[in-house]
Amino acid sequence: MINFSLPGVEEKTHITHVRTEEDLFLGTRLKLGAGAEAKLTLQTNMWGKKFKRRSTGWETVMKAPLPKLLKRLSDRGFCTKEGKPIAKSGWAFLDTDQIILLYSSVNRGIQNYYRFVDNWVQLQRIQYILQYSLAMTLGRKFKISTPKVFKRFGKTLAYVIRDKEGKEKKTVSFYLNHDWAKNRDAFQNKKYADIDLIQSEMHMRSRSSIAKPCCICGETLDKVQIEMHHVRHIRKLSDKRQATGFNRVLRMLNRKQIPVCKGCHGKIHQGKYDSIKLSDMAYLPH
Repeated sequence: MINFSLPGVEEKTHITHVRTEEDLFLGTRLKLGAGAEAKLTLQTNMWGKKFKRRSTGWETVMKAPLPKLLKRLSDRGFCTKEGKPIAKSGWAFLDTDQIILLYSSVNRGIQNYYRFVDNWVQLQRIQYILQYSLAMTLGRKFKISTPKVFKRFGKTLAYVIRDKEGKEKKTVSFYLNHDWAKNRDAFQNKKYADIDLIQSEMHMRSRSSIAKPCCICGETLDKVQIEMHHVRHIRKLSDKRQATGFNRVLRMLNRKQIPVCKGCHGKIHQGKYDSIKLSDMAYLPH
């Protein structure tokens, strides 16, 4: 018997017979393996040195909870409840490379976490859902069919970023894993995928704030379309030419653009938010 519990959290305590039942612990389903046939297994000690030992079938079986992962993807708009990929409408209004980076981060994050599980090969379905959801989202953005998206961007959905002169600057593509061999020691070797996390984070932070919630009502990109309301040269207004209407709010924030949902954006241009105060906003952008 194993007590899967967290210290000080009584409601989290659950006792399970590990030989006959599975239980969820830290996002992984655990159960002791069946069978008593002795066999040799390759293990890694705390210093990273591999050695062989005899096993009698009492190894812990660790599995990714595929139904829960599918439900989370469904709740976040990547697929239907049955696991059929769908376009994530809210992301269709982002820049192309930003969409690809967001989908890649989801796929890479799931795979980095579950690389050691025994049903690792089944996570191909998760990758398939994200790959085709990305293709359908790009199809919605460019108003083309999914087959035409793959024809334009390729299987990896690669997009070339060019500078002002039209020269190729860099290429971003959807992260596709091709190695589906189980690796039970993946969580021990401390080796991460070939990605510069700091550079990726700085790249995303330097982009527009269109992926943030609406500053006025707080709605997120998952639920509504987020747009940028902006006024140029607002900092150059002289004392004789004071900012009026909603531009007054932008000047108080010392910003020339803020993310707002489509509904609030329309109200701004209709003058319905001309008297809004900073304290009335959902949050103040930085």
